[in-house]
Amino acid sequence: MATFIVSYDAHKVRDYSRFYKAAEEKKGVALLDSMWAFEFNNTCSEVRDWAHGLFDEDDSIVVIQLKPTVTWSTWAAKKAAAWLKDNL
Repeated sequence: MATFIVSYDAHKVRDYSRFYKAAEEKKGVALLDSMWAFEFNNTCSEVRDWAHGLFDEDDSIVVIQLKPTVTWSTWAAKKAAAWLKDNL
């Protein structure tokens, strides 16, 4: 399993319901409003394609695969910090 961060910006229509439902099914963790962490047995491009199918064509998506040597820092994001501490 690999750990991925998925972040997105919905532009014209802000309908996140498809993503939220899929994130719940995949046991995603909301680190911030539009930044989620997931565990997948996929490549970064495959995760991007999965997320892309849940948003509109004009929306922006960034997918980052986290590696064991990654460092991180947060501010006023207790849930994100707890998840990152437990999973990285």
